[in-house]
Amino acid sequence: MSEYVEVSENEIKFHANNAAEAKLAIKELKLKKKEFSVLKQAVVAEQKRIRAQYTTEVRTRGSMARGGGGFGRIVRSVQSASRDSRRAQLARDLAPLEKKKQKIDATMRAIDQAIIQLESALLKQGG
Repeated sequence: MSEYVEVSENEIKFHANNAAEAKLAIKELKLKKKEFSVLKQAVVAEQKRIRAQYTTEVRTRGSMARGGGGFGRIVRSVQSASRDSRRAQLARDLAPLEKKKQKIDATMRAIDQAIIQLESALLKQGG
């Protein structure tokens, strides 16, 4: 638990009574930002893995059937439905990860704003 900084999902709280505490709070905020950066890297890596798996499936599947008259049309419609379903599944797999990444980005921006506020206060104090 941090002494000067509290990071929750929606807000960043910090307190510093003097310049020394403000500097420590800035250090804690920078450390928190690095922690969130590592979390974001893990989410991005998972997204990349899911996309790579989908790409491999796309590359290894056969081409759409051609010709065949009415029967060929039925086969192509089944193939199209299957491919559309797989694309939709990819989007469903990526959506929660994208939301998580956006939350992490928002938290990192809030941390940056808190750092700016603390540094600004330090400059005003002359420390």
